[in-house]
Amino acid sequence: MKMEDRLHRVEAKIDKLQEAVISLARVEEQLVTVFNRQSSIESKVNGLDDKVDRLSESVIKGKSAERIVWLVLAAAIGAAFRYIG
Repeated sequence: MKMEDRLHRVEAKIDKLQEAVISLARVEEQLVTVFNRQSSIESKVNGLDDKVDRLSESVIKGKSAERIVWLVLAAAIGAAFRYIG
């Protein structure tokens, strides 16, 4: 009888270890999923960062062109008033 009790305790401990291993495997799967999502998000953020850089460059070029247009327009209006008046 003593041997049966001991065997029962060993089986219970093995069952607990089995549950712990299964829980660890689940946690590992969740970590892999989280890391994959993080990598995906990082690549999307890098893509958006590149787009923002390109847009800021085009905005800077656009502002320069706009300033030139306003200068030419102001000079034309000034010249027109000079010739008229």
